Amino acid sequence: MREVTVFVGGSIGSDPYSPRTWSGSSVHLLKAMAKAELLHAAVGIHLPKLSHYATLAKNFNTNRSVWRKHFYFDPSYRRALTEAAARIPVESPVLMQIGHMFSLPKAFPTHKCISYHDGNLAEMISSGFGIDGVSNMRIEQALEYEHEAARSMTAVFTFSEYLRQSFIHAYGVPENRVFNVGGGINLDDPPAPDPAKTYTAPRILFIGTEFLRKGGQQLLEAFRIVREQIPAAELHIAGPTHVDNLPAGATLHGHLSKSDPTQKQKLEQLFRSASIFTLPSLYEPFGIAPLEAMLYQLPCVLTNDWALKEFVTPGVNGELVAKDSIEDLAEKITMLLSQPDRLATMGRNARETVLNRYTWPAVAGRMAEIISTL
Repeated sequence: MREVTVFVGGSIGSDPYSPRTWSGSSVHLLKAMAKAELLHAAVGIHLPKLSHYATLAKNFNTNRSVWRKHFYFDPSYRRALTEAAARIPVESPVLMQIGHMFSLPKAFPTHKCISYHDGNLAEMISSGFGIDGVSNMRIEQALEYEHEAARSMTAVFTFSEYLRQSFIHAYGVPENRVFNVGGGINLDDPPAPDPAKTYTAPRILFIGTEFLRKGGQQLLEAFRIVREQIPAAELHIAGPTHVDNLPAGATLHGHLSKSDPTQKQKLEQLFRSASIFTLPSLYEPFGIAPLEAMLYQLPCVLTNDWALKEFVTPGVNGELVAKDSIEDLAEKITMLLSQPDRLATMGRNARETVLNRYTWPAVAGRMAEIISTL
C-alpha cells in the first residue's frame, strides 16, 4: 500500500522524525503509519534562510510571543511554505499535511490531499488563549487562509469529534469530508499495569507547563477546599518552574523531561504513586497528559469540554467538571479521594479506555480504512 507522503513544516517543526516536532506526536504517528504499510515518505519543508529572516524582520515585535504569532500568521510566509512544498518531488498518490500552515492542494492540485489536526485557529480564538497582542488583521488573515485550505482538502482528519464539528460548522467543510481518526499517546511502549496499585493515599497529580491555561490557579483554590475535608490530601504539580502561593500539602516538581533519564524516572514515580489525575483546563485542544495518566490506572478529573470530555465517562473512568468552577472541582476531587475501592475499578477502566482508543497504531488503522475509500 505505502501510498501516503506526510509533510510537516511551520510552527510545529520541519523535521518529521524529531522528538520535538508537533509536540512529539510526529515521530510516533510516522512509525505507526510505516508499520501499517501506509507511509511512503515523510518530508519537512522550510524557507531558505534569506527568505526566513526577511519575513521575521518584517513581522518584528518587542514581545517575542506576539512576534512569533505575526510571523506564523503572515500569509506571505504560508504562501512561501506552500511554494517550498511544491518543489519537493512526490511519487505517492495521497499527500497529508499536519495542520494548515501551508496548502498541499495548491502545491499539488492533481493529488488527493489530507490535513490532520489536534486543534485549529477558530477554537483558539474562541478560547481567548494564545492571541493576546496579535493584530486583528493578522488573525483574520490566518483564519481566512485556514478556511480556504480546509475547504480545498480531499479530506480533513481530526484528533477528536469536537474538532470534527468545528471544521464542519466554523470552517464550512462538508461533513462527509471530515473524519475523527483520533490521536495517540506519545510512548513507544505503554507502561505495564500495576496489579498491586492502591488508592488509599489521597494524592492528586497535575501535569501542565502552561499553568494558567490548564486551570492551575483554579486547582490551587479547589485544593484548599479539599484539604478542609481531607487534611492529608497532597497535590503534586509537574510542568511549571514557578507557582506563587502554593497551599499547604502542595509540592512543585518543576519541568520534568522524558529525554532525561532521571527526570523521566521521577515523572513515572509521580504517575505510579498518585490516586487521581486532574486537568481543569480553561482551554485544551486535545490533551496527551490525561491519556498517559490513564495508562497508569489513574482516574481523571477533567474539564467538561473539547476533547477532554471524550476521554472520560463520568463514574466509569473519572469525572468531568464545569469549566472554571472551583466548587465543582473541589467536590469531585473530594468525592473520589474518599472512595479508594471505587478508584481502583475506575483506574482499570481508564487504562482500558486508552489501550482501546488512543494509540497511534489504532489511529493509523482508521486512516488506512478512510484513505482506501477516497
